Amino acid sequence: MARRNTSTWPEVSDTQAPALTCALCEREVSELTQHHLIPIIAGKRRGIKPQDLPTLGLCSACQQYLHSTFSINELATQYNTLEALQENEQVARFVKWVKKQPATKAVKARGRDER
Repeated sequence: MARRNTSTWPEVSDTQAPALTCALCEREVSELTQHHLIPIIAGKRRGIKPQDLPTLGLCSACQQYLHSTFSINELATQYNTLEALQENEQVARFVKWVKKQPATKAVKARGRDER
């Protein structure tokens, strides 16, 4: 005897999830990573709970680039705002390049090698 579908789970639709926009490169991607403007380790040293730290939604390429380019100390003290990140020459060059890449392309960040 065949079973009837009596599932109470919602139907899966054929539509894709809405695109999300990276705060740094402004590309539309399917998934964002929450980048802590003050790294969690540095926040803990200051007595700030991780959930209270300011965050930005970044694509994986931008997140990887920032963490491969700057130390935890630099991120905590010099680049702890979106404006500070955007004003950095290295970041501006990377953003200019990554904007031209399709969001589906895997991007390998090589930040410290360029210094």
